[in-house]
Amino acid sequence: MKPKASVIVPCWNVQQWVEDAIRSVLGGTFCDFEIVAVDDGSTDATGAILDRMASADARVRVVHQTNRGLCGARNSGLDAARGEFVFFLDGDDTFAPDFLALGVGEMERTGADFCIFPFAVTELGQSKPRLEPLKDDYNLDSQEAIRTRLLPKFIGYSMDHVRRWYGGVPLFAGREMAGVWRCVYRRDLVERWHIRFDENVRLYEDSLFNSEYLLRARKTACRRESVYNYVLHEGGLIAGRKTTVRVFRNKLAMLRARRRLDEIAGGAVGWMFAASCVFSMLEMFALLRTVPIGWAEGRRIVREYAADPAVRAAVRAFPLSWRKPHVALAVIALRVFGAGFVYSLAWTLFAPRRIASPRNRQGGAPTPSTS
Repeated sequence: MKPKASVIVPCWNVQQWVEDAIRSVLGGTFCDFEIVAVDDGSTDATGAILDRMASADARVRVVHQTNRGLCGARNSGLDAARGEFVFFLDGDDTFAPDFLALGVGEMERTGADFCIFPFAVTELGQSKPRLEPLKDDYNLDSQEAIRTRLLPKFIGYSMDHVRRWYGGVPLFAGREMAGVWRCVYRRDLVERWHIRFDENVRLYEDSLFNSEYLLRARKTACRRESVYNYVLHEGGLIAGRKTTVRVFRNKLAMLRARRRLDEIAGGAVGWMFAASCVFSMLEMFALLRTVPIGWAEGRRIVREYAADPAVRAAVRAFPLSWRKPHVALAVIALRVFGAGFVYSLAWTLFAPRRIASPRNRQGGAPTPSTS
């Protein structure tokens, strides 16, 4: 018999945490589930731990594969899943005991296609988790309401976000963390439209998956219980993914993915991420302070990004304000001189500092992104 729920667990070199992650599901209050654990080419003992746990409990199935990244691991899990409802758990986090029960119960009670929960964040060195509550009520019963009230929370920044930012409202204030691990999905909808993670995108892939899924959903629900424990620590699943080079290259992949979403929506959602196009371009220039990328490759990426019609239109439409003079000057320079000139100027200003800094030669810390 098919299980009611499938929990997809992508795993890459998480031997310190993966057993706790799996046991948090096995020890929960809901029993009708399967765990599809994907060993994504781990080089530590992760695969052996998963095999041992699968041999001890038939609800655990393991997929071993060569390394394809987080998106590829999740996609393999979706291909293997059999449950009516789909949950995601990163291999270094944990579920609360009642997550599956609450998620399945809410989906069945409301007939929703999607359900989102608050979550808790435990940072390295802190014993008490920080609660991240929902920012709105997402009990929505029409595609129009979903596109108006929920989709913009995930897909990107609009020009309205920029205007509110100029008025003192933080950019992220109205947005939701797009983590798929805090949400519940109907597998038949995922399979009907063959919704998968874009394996060309290495950062912010959750926002794309959620956005495409919500374009197909007709009803959504939410709960106020915090049911997912998101752990921030060095060496976990996310560590190493947000290097500056990947952030730089990811901008172009994100642009292509967002343009595809706009095509799916018949051109109805491009305005929702128009400001993100401008922010991403400006961030590429800023990343030249630290990014270990060559002149030619960096210029190629910037020029291709800037040549996109949606990006050109966004640069022209981007509102300016004296409250953010550096942003205003950069956008004016783009309008007057073009991306090639701004890139050359940024390289001239930042490259000597980047080359001279020992920390930057080692890669440095990831730069926060406004993608």
